[in-house]
Amino acid sequence: MKKIFMLAVVLFGVFSAKAQSEMTLGVKGGLNVTNISNSDLKNKMSFHLGAFAEFRLNDYFAIQPELLYSRQGARDKYEGYKVQYRVNYLNIPILAKFYVLDALSVDLGPELAFALNAKTRYKDGGKTIKNKIKDVNTVAVNFALGLSYNWENFVFSTRYNIGLSNVIDKNKWDGNNKNHVFQLSVGYRFGQLF
Repeated sequence: MKKIFMLAVVLFGVFSAKAQSEMTLGVKGGLNVTNISNSDLKNKMSFHLGAFAEFRLNDYFAIQPELLYSRQGARDKYEGYKVQYRVNYLNIPILAKFYVLDALSVDLGPELAFALNAKTRYKDGGKTIKNKIKDVNTVAVNFALGLSYNWENFVFSTRYNIGLSNVIDKNKWDGNNKNHVFQLSVGYRFGQLF
């Protein structure tokens, strides 16, 4: 895990040094539709928000690191209660952007995720009950694949994040349990800085 993180930091440093003359910053936010693999849980709708930087290396290729707060998890019914399983992450994707048209790119790359907290939530007689989820892995690795379209200063994106590591220690959960997250985003680019 440390090697993957260090590789991401080194790549970020190399590309930022090479692409400082074409760097743009922006903010983004949007909808998450999330679930956990190998379970009978249902999809949960939530949100993500954060910031990004795009380092444009040429007309066809860019690197885009992001820093996102992402609310993920799933939902279920248990003994008549509607239960939400919520894990809040700080996600750091580093995406390679391949521009297939002037404004349209195919985006893919690794994502490192840090679990900030994890809770179950349900209502009992009008009162909201929250319990901490134990044994959540504090670091997760995902792979992101999506499309982005630039229109003036706005960026519209769709992305699918595939979990490569378990949300909860698989000895505490019945087998593999990985995040699956579909995202729709709208971003705003502040323009070229360098």
